[in-house]
Order: sequence, then C-alpha cells, then structure tokens
Amino acid sequence: MTHHLHTRNPIDRAARLSGAVVAVAAVMLPLVAGCDDNHSNPVVAEADTTPFPPDGVFSVTGDGVVSIYWNANWEDDLAGYRVWRSATFPGPYTQIGSDLPASQTYYDDTDVVNGETWFYAVTAFDRAGHESDLSEENVFDTPRPEGFNLVLVELGQDPSHAGYDFSSLSGVPQSAALGTTDIYYEVSGGVNYIVCADPMVDIQDYGLIDLVGVDWAPVNDGWAPSKQAEAIVGHSYILRIRNSQGDFNMAKIQVMEVTPTSVTLDWAYQAVLNSQELAPAGGAMP
Repeated sequence: MTHHLHTRNPIDRAARLSGAVVAVAAVMLPLVAGCDDNHSNPVVAEADTTPFPPDGVFSVTGDGVVSIYWNANWEDDLAGYRVWRSATFPGPYTQIGSDLPASQTYYDDTDVVNGETWFYAVTAFDRAGHESDLSEENVFDTPRPEGFNLVLVELGQDPSHAGYDFSSLSGVPQSAALGTTDIYYEVSGGVNYIVCADPMVDIQDYGLIDLVGVDWAPVNDGWAPSKQAEAIVGHSYILRIRNSQGDFNMAKIQVMEVTPTSVTLDWAYQAVLNSQELAPAGGAMP
C-alpha cells in the first residue's frame, strides 16, 4: 500500500470547524423556527471527522537507525498512527512497521543502511477507520556511523596513538603523522587542544551541547582560523574534512573526559559526500 502526499490548505482546519458549526446550526434551526410539516426532515450537513495530519514531525539520525518523532493528535476517538517511508519526495510513500497505538509518538526505523537517504511521513487514524493525510513536513534522514569512548593519547606522550581518521570508522587511534589522520590531541602551554592534522580539515567549537543536539553542520561559517579548538568537557565540535576535488565530509565529536595525557571522545561521521546532516534532520536547511 502506498500513500501520496497532499498539501492541506492552511484554512482547512477553520473550514472543517465551521462546517461542524453549520451542521449543529442545521439541527437547531427547526427547533428555533417551530414545526413545519413541509420541512419535517431537513438535510443536515455531516461534519468531517477525519483526523488531522500529525505535526511537529522530525527525525534523529543514528548509526543504522532513524528515529521518527511527532506531536500527539488531540482527537478523542484517535486510534493510532502509521509511519510511512519513501526513497523520494514527495513520494509515493509505503507504510513501514505495524500500526502504532495512540499513546506512541515515535518510531525507530532499523531497516536502513548507513549512507542511504529516506523520506518520512506520519498519518493518524481513528476508531472508525478514517485516516488523515500525510504529515506536511519534508522529513528526510541519512544514517551515519558513530562511535563512543575513543581515547586519543596526548601528542607528547605517545604520538602513535594521538590521532584519528574518521573515514576509517574504526574507533581506534592512529599516529598523528599519518597522511590519513584528521585530528590529534595536544597539550600546549597548559591548554588542552583538539588539532586539525591536515590543512584540509576545519574545526569549530559548537558549545556545551550533547552530541545528538548537533544537527546540521555549517559549510562556510565559524571555522577556527587556528585549525584547533580547546578541548572542554561536555562541549561538542564540528569538523569539515575536504578533499582535493572540493568535496567534503562532515564529522562531529563530543569531549567526554580530558586529562593532561589523554582525551576521550564520542564521535559521528557523515560518510555521504557534501551532506551537512549529522543528527535531527527535519528537512530544515541552514
């Protein structure tokens, strides 16, 4: 079964509510006007009881998983939700998974492969079987690899374990001197630094924010001219890794622990060239 995206007119909600008012007015009119034998069976307009499309739909990018979230609908007779997926926008969309209960406003799509982009939508249905149009947000997501507890040793302590190559996806440190190394850890003048190992790598401090909150990487703004950033516990950082053809991959890290001899990082890497997507997607452009 497929579902095609229809754009609902912004005045639909008001129109449907006014339709319900007209229906009530039609029922009440004979009571106000008195009995009329010639109009004893008035035609009454039926209110549209189809649920409204869920709103606030967004996705969270994972490693081999995409999590979809939405706001709860308000209808009293709501029975549940259906999640839909397409390889293109605006569809057609195919339902994934089983019908969800009205109490559940999220869905984890594990039938995905890192590097592949999918588009998502959600519908609501009531106990009478009426189903809403697809949600209107253009929600798309590209799962990407991630890792946890990557330990880089301080450059002066052990340069052979000070660096990391994000494209390796290994979660294993390597020599800071290797040509594939993107970043390394160094303490200079008593300050702890994450340093870009190559002129084609850029870094910026994204502030005190959890890694999952780093959603969309900038392309041209905020990069540190010094090619390094102070390693601060709890801070997340965005990295742009360019190649000789002018293309780029994005990565992000969060500093989990810092000592004079090592730094511990959580990380994620967008393997799709020129994709700025790193976490919650929602289809929003920067």
